[in-house]
Amino acid sequence: MRKHSRRNNVNPSHFEVIPTFPEDGKNKYSVHAIIETPRNLRHKYALEPEYGIFKLKTIIAEGLAWPYDYGFIPRTLGDDGDPLDVLFLSDEPTFAGCLVEARLLGSICLEKNGEENDRLLAAAVQVKGVAQTTDSYKEIDDVPQEMVESMTRFLVEYSSDADNKIVFKGVDSRKKALASVKKGMRAYSRHRSKSKGK
Repeated sequence: MRKHSRRNNVNPSHFEVIPTFPEDGKNKYSVHAIIETPRNLRHKYALEPEYGIFKLKTIIAEGLAWPYDYGFIPRTLGDDGDPLDVLFLSDEPTFAGCLVEARLLGSICLEKNGEENDRLLAAAVQVKGVAQTTDSYKEIDDVPQEMVESMTRFLVEYSSDADNKIVFKGVDSRKKALASVKKGMRAYSRHRSKSKGK
C-alpha cells in the first residue's frame, strides 16, 4: 500500500488564498467571511487548516443553539493568534465552509480571560429584487438592541461553559470594525513573512 505523507498534498482547500476583501471593491465595508458554524445548531465546527476541512469541535449544552452563523475573516490574525471572528446575520442559515460576502456593521467588544477578544458583526449583502430583514442594517446601532443583547448573552454563556471569563465592553462602529480588519491583515502578513523566513 502506498503511504501518504501527512504534510504533503493533504489540504485540497486552501482557504488562506481567499482575499479578505471582494475583488470588485464596490463597498469598502464588504469583506469575505468563511462560515464555520451555521445557526440553529448545537454543534460547533472549526476549520482544521492542515486538512482543509471542518472539524466537529464541540457540542454545546442542551437548550442552547447558535443564534447566528459564526465564522472568520480570511487572511487576518487577531491578538489571540486566530483569524478575526465574525457573526454573520442573514435570513437563512448557510453551512460550514460557505464563503459569503458580508457587510461590516460594527463590533461587539468583549474581554476574554483579561484579553481583548472582539467579534465583528456583519450582514448579508443586499440582493436586487429580494427583500431581506438585514437590508436596513447599515451600522451596528441599526440592529435591534435585544438581538445584540441576545448574541452577547449567548457568547458569555457559551464561553463560561468552556471555563472562560467573558466581559461585555460595549459595541464599536463599522468604521472601527474596518480598522480592525486592516490591522488583522497586517498581523497576518507579518506572521506569514516570519513563517517563510524560518
